[in-house]
Amino acid sequence: MDKRIIIIASALIAVLAIVASGAGLFMNGLYKNDTKSGAAQEQGNDLVTLVLCVPLLAVSTYYAARGSLRGRLVWTGMVFYFLYVYAMMSFLSAYNQLFLVYVAAFSLSLYTFAYSVLTLDVNAVKESFSGAPTKAAAGFMFLIAIAVSAMWLGMIVPSLLTGERPVALETYTTLVVQALDLGVIVPLSLIAGVLLLQKKAWGYALASLIFVKGITLGTAVLSMALFMSLNGVEVVLPQVAIFVLLVLGALALAIIFYGKMKVPAASAA
Repeated sequence: MDKRIIIIASALIAVLAIVASGAGLFMNGLYKNDTKSGAAQEQGNDLVTLVLCVPLLAVSTYYAARGSLRGRLVWTGMVFYFLYVYAMMSFLSAYNQLFLVYVAAFSLSLYTFAYSVLTLDVNAVKESFSGAPTKAAAGFMFLIAIAVSAMWLGMIVPSLLTGERPVALETYTTLVVQALDLGVIVPLSLIAGVLLLQKKAWGYALASLIFVKGITLGTAVLSMALFMSLNGVEVVLPQVAIFVLLVLGALALAIIFYGKMKVPAASAA
């Protein structure tokens, strides 16, 4: 992948994310049309984006641009984070002055992520992870799929059976987060788990992306819960506990996976 694309795309995503998250944290009334819960969650996400994810994007960009395979994988995972977050902001947040910024960040992240995945040498990824614990990683992929499915279906199915609106819907028209999780994250985790058990190259690549996203977005969810609590919004503690476990699991496995990664000395990072 051309390092100029990595640097330019990352710089643009970072600028858009800084503008969006900075405004969310410091611009009074930006989320005035969102529910109290929604606004609290958006600000919690803004905080993690600004202080954790933008710096991680910058660091991974540096190593990816130098040709590090480890850096490339982490960088692609970070782009996936921004893709997911600004898809949510584009489709879920109440319309505000930064709508076009959300759409731009979403679109740029989408095509950058697609380009990175399409140009990734997955055979090199598999080779580099030859000593990684594939069964443990596959089990974690299945755990993510089961936990997320149980959490959201446990809320959605009863509402479908009774005809009542789910509490999480509040005043919004549909469940965007749940649609993204059930439609993207659950299938992706299942696919990664199956491919890992089969020791297929794409299994290692997908698992790597999910580890990075699990750490970053999971941390963002915990920040959302904190902001909700600080704003007097009821927090579902079992859901918080699930995300704590997922973040810790993703972090532990990422450390093990990347720690065992074998890369050429000239491109090690």
